[in-house]
Amino acid sequence: MIKNVLEHLGFDDKEMAVYLQLLKLGPLRASTIAYQLHLPRTTVQNILIRLEREQMVTKGMERNVYIFAAVHPESLSKIVAMKKRAADTEFDRLGDDLKKVTPELIGMMRSKKVIPNVKFFQGREGVRKVLFDTLTSKTEIKDYANIDAMFQYVRDINDEYVAEREKTNVKKRSLLLDTPFAHQIYESGTYSPKSHAGYKWISSEQYPFSLEMNIYDGKISYITYVEDDFVGVIVKNEHIYHMHESTWRLVWDLLPIPS
Repeated sequence: MIKNVLEHLGFDDKEMAVYLQLLKLGPLRASTIAYQLHLPRTTVQNILIRLEREQMVTKGMERNVYIFAAVHPESLSKIVAMKKRAADTEFDRLGDDLKKVTPELIGMMRSKKVIPNVKFFQGREGVRKVLFDTLTSKTEIKDYANIDAMFQYVRDINDEYVAEREKTNVKKRSLLLDTPFAHQIYESGTYSPKSHAGYKWISSEQYPFSLEMNIYDGKISYITYVEDDFVGVIVKNEHIYHMHESTWRLVWDLLPIPS
C-alpha cells in the first residue's frame, strides 16, 4: 500500500528508498544514506536534490555538512493538494490556449465539410434542445413526425416549442404518420396555424415509425419518441442535408394533397 501511494506521488524505487530511510532514521548525510542503501553517492545526491525541490525532504547544515530530513508524512497531503492546484491551473491555461488555436486547427483541415458535426442528447431535456434548435433555422423546416407518440410522451415540450415557433418567421411543412388522432389534431385548423405551411399523410400501416426527423438550415435532427428512451441527434453536414432534403421533397411530391 505504501509503495503504491508513493509511486503515485512520483517516487521511483530509489527515491522511495531514500525517503523511507530518512523517515525511519531521521536526518542523515547524503554519504551515510548512500552507504546504508548501497547506492552511489552521486545518485543519492541527485535524488535528494529532486526530493528537496518537490518539498519531500528538507536540508540543513551541521558542522559545515548538509543534513537531509524527510518531511512529516502529514505534509505529503499538503504536497498533493499543491500539485492538484498547480495541475488545475495548468489545465485551465491549456483549455484557454486550445480555444484560441481551435479555429486555426479547423482551418488546417482538408475540408471542413468532410467530417459531419454530430451532437447527441438524451432524456426529455434532450428532446427540448433538439426541437428548439430548429428555431434558429433560416430555411423552411421539413419534417417527418409521429403525432401520436409525440403527444403521448412530450406534448408539454412540443406545445412550448410550437408557441415559440409561432412567434418567429420560421415555417414548417410536415410528412405525418396517418392516424385518426393526427387527423383530429391537424384538421381542426387550430394547431400552429401561422407557422405550419402544410402537411401530407404517410400510411401508418405501410411505413410506421416512432420518431421525428427535422430537415433545416444544413442540419438533420432526429428524436425518438419512446418511453424512457428519449434520444436526440443533430447532424450538420451539407451532403447529408441535401440527401435528406431531396428525398423529403420526392416523398412530398408523390403524396396526394389532403382532401
